[in-house]
Amino acid sequence: MEKRISIKLVNNIEEAKKVWDKLSPNNVICDDWNYRYCFYKYFNYPLYFYVGLDQEEVIGLLPLQFNEDEKYLEFFGGGFMRDNRVFIKPGYEDCIEQFYDAITFSVKLAKIIGEDQFTKSLDVYKYKYVANLSVANNAEDYLIKNFKARSRKKLQKKVEIIKQLNPKIIINNYSDMDLLVELNKKSFGEKSSFNKPFRSEMFHDLLELNFDIHLLSYIINGKKEAVSFSIKYNNVYNYINTGSNKNDTFNLGSYIIYQQIERAIEFKAKYLDAGMGDLGWKEIWHLEKTSQYMFSK
Repeated sequence: MEKRISIKLVNNIEEAKKVWDKLSPNNVICDDWNYRYCFYKYFNYPLYFYVGLDQEEVIGLLPLQFNEDEKYLEFFGGGFMRDNRVFIKPGYEDCIEQFYDAITFSVKLAKIIGEDQFTKSLDVYKYKYVANLSVANNAEDYLIKNFKARSRKKLQKKVEIIKQLNPKIIINNYSDMDLLVELNKKSFGEKSSFNKPFRSEMFHDLLELNFDIHLLSYIINGKKEAVSFSIKYNNVYNYINTGSNKNDTFNLGSYIIYQQIERAIEFKAKYLDAGMGDLGWKEIWHLEKTSQYMFSK
């Protein structure tokens, strides 16, 4: 039988954090308040946290903010966030739709995990790509178990070209975050996410959090040609962003992906989360795609 709950709005950030801390499962990195706060604090948009109550008991949370530039509600932390959802106490899953029904403003909510029947009825926004590493011992083993011989040899050849150049990898030289930003802008031009306001500052702030940081700088022939940024959170290795000099001779992209898989396995991650969209490589590397949904009105 469907339960009827009351829903109140929380706008005070201290109270909002208390509810978040009470209900967030902290399974994935976007469940982490500190991670989201890095993407929130520069805009400081008004909070619209829809809190569900069964009498006096807090049983659910839909954490939103009002984007004052676009004039609609979005998830707390903005558009970079994924794996969004209603945090719900077990046994109240049939109440999730009521949180969305309670919204009376213009709203655009994207990248929602399909964990319940209502969410799975929504339109698919995009796909998130994840590599299952639980049965692989290293990157070579991942290739053997996921690729047919011909395609595997093609990728191995690209990786070997870089290996023959004796690359050096520097780990967690935080000043290289600036180089990542520079190279990313150089590669993607106007499409680079670092053209968005405060994005560079946000990434620098992430380095200051108590996370398992993996900032890798790739040196080839004495020059830093690329920087990749990942964070391991629980059993997931989150491949967040990269900047590199585009050079077909180097095949740097394939080598960087190979190193991400290698390092994720080395640090006992069960999954590599490569984020949203194929971007021309994720399906080639046989990452599994899962739907993330959207809700708007």
